[in-house]
Amino acid sequence: MGKGLSSMKLSGQVRKMKVEPEAPVQYFLDLNKESHSLNSFIGSNLNIKWEGIITCVECGRKTKKSYDQGYCFVCSRDLPENEMCSFRPELCDHENGNEAAKEFWRTYCNIDHFVYLSLTSGVKVGITRHYNIPDRWIDQGAVKGLIIAKVPERILSGKIEVAVSKNFADKTNWRKMLKSEYEDLNLLEYREKAHELFPEDLKCYALENEDIQELVYPVESVPEKITSHNLDKNPEFEDKLTGIKGQYLIFETRVINVRKYSGYHLEFNFLGVDE
Repeated sequence: MGKGLSSMKLSGQVRKMKVEPEAPVQYFLDLNKESHSLNSFIGSNLNIKWEGIITCVECGRKTKKSYDQGYCFVCSRDLPENEMCSFRPELCDHENGNEAAKEFWRTYCNIDHFVYLSLTSGVKVGITRHYNIPDRWIDQGAVKGLIIAKVPERILSGKIEVAVSKNFADKTNWRKMLKSEYEDLNLLEYREKAHELFPEDLKCYALENEDIQELVYPVESVPEKITSHNLDKNPEFEDKLTGIKGQYLIFETRVINVRKYSGYHLEFNFLGVDE
């Protein structure tokens, strides 16, 4: 990958990478809301530099610190998408909030949600809006995913997730995920176990016939010892890009979580292939 490429420089406000679920997954750098294909640059040297500026991904104002992956403090505090519902969906209460919260509920909460199992560093349970599959799994770096329930609103998916997570993980070990250190477990068997844990009044939403979806990532190699680069401490580095998985760019000597730096203004200088 990357043979014969000339250098290219891109800069702007970064957001999480966009994806297309092909084999392997196709990744796109999102700068100033414009997409730039990344896969062909695997094998190239890449210089990344933080320009010292952070702007809110919602309102655009400058901020000294990024909150909730890209927001200024005010938007992090006041926007419905950043309230408790985002990380405690079983407590979703937007329906009873102000008009902005109610509109958010109508658009994003009072719609079909999936409960799923995914294989990342192990089997985990999660939820997502119906249109986020398989993108949600790709963001996690999952190699397999299986939908196990479909519910008509977010709060119900949250209640199922809470019940199932008492016996299943709901977090990913990101280092193991990047190094593909996992057992090749049968998600169909885990589906049966998960269905048994559903609250009685929600078992009617269980799905029995969904197929396992498998995902392949564009990764040539992963460093033996994985360290995550911190742009706040070291705003510039150069390294050889060797792969992409989840929301991580993987290099010969480090990795960097692109989503973590949403709102940061970064310069990407692709220096061509290291022959």
